Amino acid sequence: MVSVWITKRKGKKGVRYLVRWMEPGTGKNRGKTFGRREDAQDFRAQLRRQILNHEYHTPIRIDYAEWVEKHLADLADSPDIDLAPKTIAGHREALHALGAVCRPKTPGAITPAMIREFRQVQLKNGLTARTINKHIAAIRSALSYAVRSEIIPSNKLLGPHRLMLTEERKPPRILKVAEARALLEKAPDLRLKTAISLAYYHGLRRKEICYLRWADVDLDGNKLHVIHRREVRTKTKVSRSVFLRKETADLFRQLRGQSAGEYVFGEPSPYYSMVGKRFEDLVEALGLDHCTLHDLRKTCNTLMKENGVSVEAAMQILGHSTMQVNQRHYTGVLTKQQEAAVNSLPSIG
Repeated sequence: MVSVWITKRKGKKGVRYLVRWMEPGTGKNRGKTFGRREDAQDFRAQLRRQILNHEYHTPIRIDYAEWVEKHLADLADSPDIDLAPKTIAGHREALHALGAVCRPKTPGAITPAMIREFRQVQLKNGLTARTINKHIAAIRSALSYAVRSEIIPSNKLLGPHRLMLTEERKPPRILKVAEARALLEKAPDLRLKTAISLAYYHGLRRKEICYLRWADVDLDGNKLHVIHRREVRTKTKVSRSVFLRKETADLFRQLRGQSAGEYVFGEPSPYYSMVGKRFEDLVEALGLDHCTLHDLRKTCNTLMKENGVSVEAAMQILGHSTMQVNQRHYTGVLTKQQEAAVNSLPSIG
């Protein structure tokens, strides 16, 4: 038998409806108050279904500060979770900031309304929308871990409500030819030189570069195949073939003698982080304005347009969103246009 009942009460706040029940397993008396009878009845019906179907969640009594320390310790020590120290530090910063601003008593007290209050205060404190969004994402992720650990029954930050702030888009950073040439010349190793060449001449994204396999490189046919795979999905979810420029092909031939594995640049996941850091260090060493490897892709696109390359050819090389249409209609006729497009970029070595 399921014991869930509603008690009507009158007080300073008017009529209130208290849903009472016996907690399965512990036998403890629990209660929840509602202002409307309909809400209390809906909750009672939902609660009865959960108890009958053995889906009732027995909440763990833990305050916010205790939960934060437990969560951070679990992230650092759990053998099932392999997170970078930077990610754990991001969770720590976000949860401590929320605790200081909104002072939630428990993790279950964190609601969308609280997050909206949190972001308003953070904006007044001078934080950027990008930083605030990172904090909100970390808090939401931490609550999902709390659900898995059965500390709270559900994550209230998941759903249709908009919590993230709209970020201002930075104007694209288009490098000068001399800057791109300096990056290639001063790159400290052959792998970074090849990555720069792929981004500048062929517009490959960083993930497409890092997950490139030797089987995708056709040096005899002067082709580069960017394959949509489960571990590295292209943005348009479509594979593409790109004409391989001579300078890049020469770098591939040199690199082939140093790499014996399946992947051109070695294990993709660690190299993905490594190439970004090495490129950042190179930019700083050359004294250039801040730019990323992805800015070379933007530079590739811009220079192609400036040199009169057709939109169809540029989209096929870069793999833009209307790639499917271009492949259906231009696959046979764009080979020469691709060659001309790739060769139209000024040489940087």
